Amino acid sequence: MRYNLPDRVFRELTTLAQKYSVTKIILFGSRARGTHTERSDIDIVVYGGDFDNFYWDVKENIYSLLIFDIIQADAPISDTLKEEIKKDGITIYENKPKSLTTSIFQNQ
Repeated sequence: MRYNLPDRVFRELTTLAQKYSVTKIILFGSRARGTHTERSDIDIVVYGGDFDNFYWDVKENIYSLLIFDIIQADAPISDTLKEEIKKDGITIYENKPKSLTTSIFQNQ
């Protein structure tokens, strides 16, 4: 189990994030705090990429009894929720573009 998520769910989330060019996923809520139960939902904030297709692919194709609450980072959210994400959020996926320097040195 990684980030208090079942391994299969974590792998499928990262695969879909890559498929839809998502730049970052932050886990928040009870799973981020470590206070979850086996039935706790999965609360995530998604940055960048094709949010709509990512959202529906997660909802329709990640087979799990767990419920996903998926928030688009660019969408308006309450100040209370923003504070919860800021306080408890854990980055579980981040696609950092390679820097030019890294690319240059790798080609030598």
